[in-house]
Amino acid sequence: MEDIRIATFKDFVGELTAIYRRTALPTIKIDTSRSVREFIYPFFEQIMDDHEEVKIIHLNRKNQVVNVHHLSSGTDSGCLISIKDILRQAILIKTSCLVLVHNHPSGNLTPSEADKHISNKLSEASKLLDIATLDSIIITREGYFSFADEGLL
Repeated sequence: MEDIRIATFKDFVGELTAIYRRTALPTIKIDTSRSVREFIYPFFEQIMDDHEEVKIIHLNRKNQVVNVHHLSSGTDSGCLISIKDILRQAILIKTSCLVLVHNHPSGNLTPSEADKHISNKLSEASKLLDIATLDSIIITREGYFSFADEGLL
């Protein structure tokens, strides 16, 4: 009888390495909540009224955009946000600052308790890694809400 070999994960996959390299000098600077909204709006325009999405803007020390990371997509009333995934990406890209942005398909700019909780949790967790969470912003077609502008971050 022939020996049956059970293949292991290592038999199929070697080592996977991700290397981040800057392809162009950053040119877009984020210095106000308004500049965040103007920059990020096109990323949300197609889905704005359909479902929630969460994106993270990674910035360098000069507050210039180095990356926009699509974190998650949700339903018309909510979205899962993983602090661990946000910080993993920030560490891999070696960003100095980040901005959390999500939309409210309802058009309501009032932050929920969940919005407040996750924004504060991200701010506290990122401080431990010397990464500044500059703002958490809710956007709609009509406008935006900035946690930093309202003194909530």
